Amino acid sequence: MKTVLAVLAGSLAVATPARAGLWDWNCDQKAPRDASVDAAGARQVRVVARAGELKIHGSAGASAVAVHGTACASTEERLSDVKLIAERRGDVVYVEASIPDDDWSGGARALDLDIEVPASMALDVEDGSGSAHISGVASLRIEDGSGELEIDGVRGAVNVDDGSGSLNIANVDGQVRLKDGSGEIVAHDVGSVLIDEDGSGGVQLTNVRGNVVIRDDGSGSISVREVAGDFTVDSDGSGGIDHRDVRGRVKIPSDK
Repeated sequence: MKTVLAVLAGSLAVATPARAGLWDWNCDQKAPRDASVDAAGARQVRVVARAGELKIHGSAGASAVAVHGTACASTEERLSDVKLIAERRGDVVYVEASIPDDDWSGGARALDLDIEVPASMALDVEDGSGSAHISGVASLRIEDGSGELEIDGVRGAVNVDDGSGSLNIANVDGQVRLKDGSGEIVAHDVGSVLIDEDGSGGVQLTNVRGNVVIRDDGSGSISVREVAGDFTVDSDGSGGIDHRDVRGRVKIPSDK
């Protein structure tokens, strides 16, 4: 097993304001965290990100998982605790932002990640806080805590468990399956949509090639356009339901 562990080189820490995407609050020290892992024979990339911005993009010509990170913290001592782990674990390429799980009384700690992966590989992501943008991968499963999440260009299925923050999904060939706490959901040009649970926030769905099923919606309006299959809402709390150009059967609560 090949392991790459990127740690702080003291001379690389600089006392300049953190760039956009990092926690700007009391996060003046920063340093690079980079790694590359051979992906030959691997079937999946597993990413565990915590505080910080996350970008993952698939590349048709890539043969390795290349990680470019920027760590930041309020002091050099705290910065040294922010590490990048990138390694092979059998047929999985594993990438983790290793940040101590403590209170923030000593200031911020974060690790922004920009990751290139082979476009043919499935992606499994656990993201803590901060915005995330994922594009050009074979399939995606993501558990996201908080922050804006954007997904674009997935050839297979997308499965999202999202805590809070807006969710934007586009150009997915397979099924989009969602569980969302709060925040607006916008999806267009996707294969089909299954929303198991939506807490609060509006839902806007456009150009769905299959069925749309919303099992449990809490609050917020639902707007559906251009659905090739059926449109079903099993349970809806508050907020209107508007639908147009649904080619299949429409089944929504009678009070809507």
